[in-house]
Amino acid sequence: MMKGDTHEAARKAVAKLNDRRARHFYDPQKMAGRAFAGSLGREDSVAWDFYLFYPPRSEWAELPPRADVYMHQLPGGWPDQSRLFEKDRLVKKLTETMELLFS
Repeated sequence: MMKGDTHEAARKAVAKLNDRRARHFYDPQKMAGRAFAGSLGREDSVAWDFYLFYPPRSEWAELPPRADVYMHQLPGGWPDQSRLFEKDRLVKKLTETMELLFS
């Protein structure tokens, strides 16, 4: 999505989130972003800078399921702008959402 998105940049980014539950991959064709946008009803778009929350035991098939809750950091464009959260608002909303989902 950005000019600097390269295989090497992706390899370096892996070190920033070293968690066995995370899966890292480089996707120059944006296949994952297209699949996530499709799960939100936008097959013609690409989702990036999105935060998606799924209920426990969600069934993942060929395409991702629809997220229970999602938010993004993309002003303008196709995403629902009522779900736009940036900077401190993003941290607050992520924390609130995780507390709700995991309580």
